[in-house]
This record gives sequence, structure tokens and C-alpha cells, in this order.
Amino acid sequence: MFSPRVLAILVLSSFAIAMIVNPSYYLDSARRGLSLYATTVLPSLFPFYFCSLLLTKIGAAKTLSLIFEKPMKKLYSTPKESAYVMLLSMISGYPVGASCAKELYLAGVLTKSDVKAISAFASTSGPIFMLGTLGTAVFQNARVGVIILVSHYLAALINGLFYKVKPSSKSSSAVAVQAIKGADEALGESVAQSTVAMLTLGGYIVLAGIVVDTLSLIGVDSALQRMLGEKAQPIIALIFGFIEMTRGSIECAKCSFVPLGVALASATVSFGGLSILFQQYAFLSPCGMKLREIFLRKLTQSLLCFSIAFAISFLFSYFL
Repeated sequence: MFSPRVLAILVLSSFAIAMIVNPSYYLDSARRGLSLYATTVLPSLFPFYFCSLLLTKIGAAKTLSLIFEKPMKKLYSTPKESAYVMLLSMISGYPVGASCAKELYLAGVLTKSDVKAISAFASTSGPIFMLGTLGTAVFQNARVGVIILVSHYLAALINGLFYKVKPSSKSSSAVAVQAIKGADEALGESVAQSTVAMLTLGGYIVLAGIVVDTLSLIGVDSALQRMLGEKAQPIIALIFGFIEMTRGSIECAKCSFVPLGVALASATVSFGGLSILFQQYAFLSPCGMKLREIFLRKLTQSLLCFSIAFAISFLFSYFL
């Protein structure tokens, strides 16, 4: 019986051999991933990511979160700054929520337990991707984009209730006061950190795309289609979506039963795929979060989102 380490070595070695045997296929795969990243992800995410970092560094979290102090404490037992993380995540998308939580944790505003609670409800995609990319481009139906967006945000908010922390006798904000940086220093750090984070994000996107293309190369999707026919499409969508949410969502749109396709796409976006999972881990591991904890939070969020989206799309299937 192989140990996990030996199995990983065998898989990676086989992957490397496949790239040597068929280099043109993998070069094309990498180009597609880089093209997706450069033309879609980077232009839509970098400005939001940069602004979120800059706002955090100049101390905007405390000011912008004042009105949410009571709701956040009552619902999730988290400090008011958690509302700031949640709002930026909902506006900007992955991985801004995790990045903001990390920044506030390093500044001493959030504790480890705060970050663990916040990561359950402030880990979302952005409206541009759900309404534009999925609704308009992938499903070619703006109503589908709205269903995915509503289900996604509702699932995130409900998901946070499952990981609610125990009320603390003292606010985490009292533990340490965030150091407010000067405009020049904050600007320079935000540009540098945004650039590095975007390069890392691009690497994950390219690698996830290569893995999905490898599954297609060895015939996983075609084999399932031969065995199960049309019934194979939801399974293919789940497999691809588990690795990379954009490719998975494209497969979801091919489902013959539209409500199921919409629900699977919603669940895929909420889970984010391994690409998003490892991005989240890169930001949250310094805050004391383990990969399995992030995985569990994303899994429950995706299950909630599937249920909500299926119910909505089934009820309004006539309009889809």
C-alpha cells in the first residue's frame, strides 16, 4: 500500500513525463490559462485587490465597519472589522476576503478565532464574474447570473452561522490597535503586494487549467460519456469544477436539465475549486488556519449554495 508521499511522487512524475511526451499539448494548455488570466482575471481583479489593500493599510476597516458592529457581533460573534472583510470580498471576489483577513490579523485587529469565523462567510466570488462571465457569457442568460449571485451570497452568510465563534469577554480590537501607515508607504506596499499576489494567482490558474486538460487528454470525460451518456455531464462538471471553477462552470452549462446545471455552477463558484482553495490557504495559513479547515468551510458553503440555487432555479425554471 502506497503512502500519500509515494503516491504524490508517482502522480507528479507521471505528470512530468506526460509533459515531456506531449509538449505541444501542454504548451497550448498553458497559453490558454495565461490568456484567461491576462485578459479576464487580471484586469477585473487587480484594481479591486490593490484598492482593498490600500484601504486596509490606511485604517479604513475601523471607519467603514462602525455601522455593522452590532449585527456582526450578534450573528457571528466577530468584531466590526469582519463586516469590512465581508463587503470587500463580495465586491471584489476571490481572494480579496482572505487577503484582507490576513492583513487585519497581522495588524493585530483580528485574532485567530476571528479569522476562522470570518473565512466562513467572507470567501466569495465577485459580481462581475457571476453576472458577466457566468450569466451572460457561459449560460447566455442574465437571469442565471442573478440566481447564482443571490444563492452564492446567501449561502456565504448562512455558512458563517455554522462556524460562529464563542463570544469573547473582550473585543479583539482592544488587543491591539492597527498601525495606520502613511500614504506613501501604504501606496508602495499595496502596489508591491498586489503584484506578487496577482502573479501567484496566475500560477494557480495556469496549473489548474493544465490539470483539467490532462484529465481530458487521458479521456476521463469521454469515457464517462460513453458509459453514462447524457447522465455523465453533471459528473464531468463536478470533476472539472472541483479543480477549477471557470472550466467547471462551462461544463455545468452543458447539462440538459437547466436547474441542475445552474445549481451545480453555483456550488462550483462557492467551492472555488482547488485553485481558489490553495489561494485561500496561501493567505490564511499565517493566521493559523489549516487546509482541511478551509476545505470544510468551502464544502459546506457549496452544499448550501447548491440547495438554494436548485430551489430558486426549479421554481423559476419557466423563465430560464
